[in-house]
Amino acid sequence: MKSLLCLPLFLFVLAAGPAHLVHGQSSNVDVSITLVAPSPVCGLTVSSDLGYGTIQKPSSGTGSVAISATTGTRTVTDVLASGSATVGQVRINGSNVASYSLSRTFPGSLTRSGGSLGFSGSWAQSLQPNGSYSSVNGSSYSGTSRGVGTTFTRYFRFGGTVSGIGLSDPNGSYTGTIKTSATCN
Repeated sequence: MKSLLCLPLFLFVLAAGPAHLVHGQSSNVDVSITLVAPSPVCGLTVSSDLGYGTIQKPSSGTGSVAISATTGTRTVTDVLASGSATVGQVRINGSNVASYSLSRTFPGSLTRSGGSLGFSGSWAQSLQPNGSYSSVNGSSYSGTSRGVGTTFTRYFRFGGTVSGIGLSDPNGSYTGTIKTSATCN
């Protein structure tokens, strides 16, 4: 009797086994592919404007005043200076950037109503806002960054020499604009 009871139970286990598989049919599924390549983003911000302070004209001849882009120091020739001098500074920063460039255009002169003074600009770059700056030659600077998933920051200073300051120049504020633009890839 024992063998008769085992046989029906054994047949029942086989019949209840893998009945959910259907043999002889095929099934198709689509697997989607996604790749995210973030766009490079960068910005250019003015930290400080270039300012020479107050310059007293010479009693005869002409003089000049200069601010070094690398050191930020002001030097004068045949004029007196008072007040604070500031080096111009911009910051470029971004994310997901592999390469970047910064270009600048210096004015040829500083002007006011009825007069102008000669201007010759200079610029320098650094990794730190108050770090060691090195001069940049030409009108553009190109650099590389680490690309996707990273950020970067670089600092640029602007200086230059105002020349031809004479007694006959009109009094008042002389102004000019240093045009800067940045591109990130």
